[in-house]
Amino acid sequence: MDKIYKALSVILHPIFLPMFGTWVYLNVLPLPISKMQIYLIFFIVTGATFLVPLLTIFLLRFMGYIKSVQVTTAHERKLPVALMIVNYVFLAQMLGRIWQLRELTILAYATALGLIVTIFLLYKKIKVSLHMLGMAGLLGFTIVYGSVYDYPVLVIALLFILTGLLATVRLKLKAHNFKEIILGTALGLLLPILISFVL
Repeated sequence: MDKIYKALSVILHPIFLPMFGTWVYLNVLPLPISKMQIYLIFFIVTGATFLVPLLTIFLLRFMGYIKSVQVTTAHERKLPVALMIVNYVFLAQMLGRIWQLRELTILAYATALGLIVTIFLLYKKIKVSLHMLGMAGLLGFTIVYGSVYDYPVLVIALLFILTGLLATVRLKLKAHNFKEIILGTALGLLLPILISFVL
């Protein structure tokens, strides 16, 4: 079972989730943008949320700042999380210039704010599950744009199931305790909803 748990943990890794959410958002919803714009936006999001963080992790590993690409300790997480905050703020600034992409902008700002809270808690020796922050953030994001575009309830129900499944997997793997799971889930779920009232 451990192999299945680890596979699910990799598939639902926070580095992949923004790409999944963006792809669905751009291809399913009736947005007034061209195919070329869809490809460009997806490339920008992929670069900021996948390629840059991945290269950063491998660079930090090469430099000896982190011992593993899993970045398991609170000390090792501080610099990667800080760099991710910069990435997401930069992404939000870019997306914010395109009014059709309001929901993606909300997701980027919500993720940046979630990571700011995470890094603050790291200095307090409190670890937050980034897996749950990402998964619950995708759920909160879907609830936000689902209320605008009358998104299928089935998709939201599926995300609820995946969120619960991922929480169970992370606990089974002993990657986090219950408190860390709850913190990540609460931040991820609530921040997109709260920021949607501000932006």
